[in-house]
Amino acid sequence: MSLIRATPFHARTSAANRLNAWTNRNGWTLAAHYGDPAAEALAARLTAIVADISWRWRVMIEGVRTEEFLSRLLTRDPARLEPGQAFKALWLTDRGGVRGAGAIARLSPDAFRLVATESDLDWIARGAALFDVRVREIGEEEGGLAIIGPYARNIAEAAGLDATLEALNFRTVSWRGLDVTLSRFGEHGGYELWCKADDALLVWNRIAKAAEPFAFGLAGTDAMDVLDLEAGVPRPGRDYQAARKGFAAQPTPAELGLLSLIDNDHLCFNGRAAFLLAARRRTLIGVEFKDETPAPHAALTHGCRRVGETMNSLYSPALHRAIALATADVSVSARGTLLMLPQGAQARVVSLPFLPIPDSITK
Repeated sequence: MSLIRATPFHARTSAANRLNAWTNRNGWTLAAHYGDPAAEALAARLTAIVADISWRWRVMIEGVRTEEFLSRLLTRDPARLEPGQAFKALWLTDRGGVRGAGAIARLSPDAFRLVATESDLDWIARGAALFDVRVREIGEEEGGLAIIGPYARNIAEAAGLDATLEALNFRTVSWRGLDVTLSRFGEHGGYELWCKADDALLVWNRIAKAAEPFAFGLAGTDAMDVLDLEAGVPRPGRDYQAARKGFAAQPTPAELGLLSLIDNDHLCFNGRAAFLLAARRRTLIGVEFKDETPAPHAALTHGCRRVGETMNSLYSPALHRAIALATADVSVSARGTLLMLPQGAQARVVSLPFLPIPDSITK
């Protein structure tokens, strides 16, 4: 049985977590909420939030043939990245099922960093070994904070950080004596600030002090899950089970709504032939319910026919109703289509994302 670890920011999050509400992500203990997850999710849209994201799986991938290896692994071509740039991509099974999704960032010609919400170390390390490429987890070495909301840029600038950073870019800087990396990889806009584990409490103190004039709030995993859902982002483990057997054909990129993470002109990635041959009968949709009661992992019907299933479902405090992501037949994916849930409740298909990102930065 693996041990549950405390993140480098635990001394600060535990002091703020007065209700002792904890959860586990990737073997890290995190605050589920700091009192009111709905208020925390709303704060991301009205002011700003700070969240501990040290639980995200992070690996360094290094070696002379790293670009060649990643070209085979990923559904997008890493040769297009310059140092300081990143993109989102998938990696697939031999039969085209989605094993994982994440952000891949280029640090140098021969070094990349992968950030994802679920580990797939064995698969990636085995493939890397064929190219004499090294894969090393760095989760124990550093901590990460997300700063999200309309005042995220103001907070970063008040803290003395240069916030002029495009989406899917990053830079490593010396910040008043501390080496930190500022990135913009998140689906919710804002920034991520990564630091050495030993510097984490000082980094927290600096950000908290800079954020005070902007009425910021702390956000736990419950609020972050709401923001993910509102952004139309499916997560492995929570919304779907990743294809972790080499010959698994599902879930497909199409039914997870992740086709935009595949470059049509990238010809050599693992699973491409199976992906091209796969039937695209299902797709990702968003559904809204009439009331506040979520319906996770429930059957969806149209007429007398079962046409899909919901994934995770939560109450959205910004929309004042329950919402869900779902995989459904393409034939019922049009906006406004009414679907039925068990016990006769209705769900209406809506466009994704449910809400725009809570960000004031012009891209």
